[in-house]
Amino acid sequence: MTVVDIRNIVTDSNVEIISISPSTIYYAEEKSEEGHRSLFILEYNRETRRERIIANYFLTRPSFVQHYFDFPGEILVVMENGGSTVWLLSIDKQTGEEKALEEIHFVGGFFGCKALDEHHVIFYTQENEQHRDLFEEYRRTTGFSRVACLYDITEHKYVYIRDRRICNLAPEDLITYDVGGETQLLILQPYGSEEEKEHCYRNRRWLGDGVEDVAWLCTLLDFVVGVKTGESHLPLERVLSAGTDGLLRFAGMDEYNLYFRAKYFPTSDQRICAVSKATVRKAVVADLNLKDDEGPASFYIDMDAAQVFRVEELEDGYHITGTLNSAVDAFYTKELGDFVCCIQDRFIVARYMMSDDSDAFTFHSIFDCKTGKQQSYECQCAVKGSTVVLY
Repeated sequence: MTVVDIRNIVTDSNVEIISISPSTIYYAEEKSEEGHRSLFILEYNRETRRERIIANYFLTRPSFVQHYFDFPGEILVVMENGGSTVWLLSIDKQTGEEKALEEIHFVGGFFGCKALDEHHVIFYTQENEQHRDLFEEYRRTTGFSRVACLYDITEHKYVYIRDRRICNLAPEDLITYDVGGETQLLILQPYGSEEEKEHCYRNRRWLGDGVEDVAWLCTLLDFVVGVKTGESHLPLERVLSAGTDGLLRFAGMDEYNLYFRAKYFPTSDQRICAVSKATVRKAVVADLNLKDDEGPASFYIDMDAAQVFRVEELEDGYHITGTLNSAVDAFYTKELGDFVCCIQDRFIVARYMMSDDSDAFTFHSIFDCKTGKQQSYECQCAVKGSTVVLY
């Protein structure tokens, strides 16, 4: 495990980690300088322990929020305030050059976005005051409350997505990954929240059996081509699904597999299923059911690391055991806070939050299960692989 502490570098500022790799950390920093609000895009070199300013901008519109997407050669920044106008910026990581600066106008107000690669971004919009009549007509026709469109940075234009399976998703339901040099697009189509899905099962006599959770796959190239040619039924492959009597939710991925949590409502049986990235072969890889002789416990899914842990709350602490992709068996005291993750089956990261009438404080602790030593920090924390970044 490696702890990278950049708190001294970014004191008294608002920081967002963009990406963490073995050699670099990219992050955005907003701070006030001489009465002006500034945005810095920075690179931290882990070998030299030095930071480098890639780009610097004055934030002239305080209401705008930034969304960051990291790619090998560049960083995409989407700036929006919930309105119908969005700014899209592409920055070269090495030179800081603006490879693109786009002002985009939509029908409806900004709801969310997802960059699929360096050249394509999906935007979702929703009803606003200006376009209320159009959205009412759209909702009557489709039953959806959101509109999806694909923006091509190289062509400087967007096209509306016609496939109904995509139109009402949330941006986080679109996930890309590479297999053999080709980018794949995983599309998650859950039916509402977990509570809503179980409500459908409990009331299926009146609501019927027409609800399901589905996970689809498609190559990014086929997806982009299909959207641009106006296809209303894109070439999506159904990978997994759960009907009214079950639940299917994404649980992360590693180098080899996609993981999903599946639940069967009639028996409350829960499992983790793996789908091979290379072959799309499916297998059950973890059991999330407590045995009759076990005490109360819960299962914690670390989606970033594709790991599952059994968390047993004891009188004075927590007993953590690995269930998927982990063999840890450890105990730590409650004073360290809630379990966050476990690194290399040895180092437990925990978070403790406290607040008073005027302020809130967040503490992160790293507990070494082998030596029993611990270290606590008042800061935010990001974890990637075996790297912990304090900021």
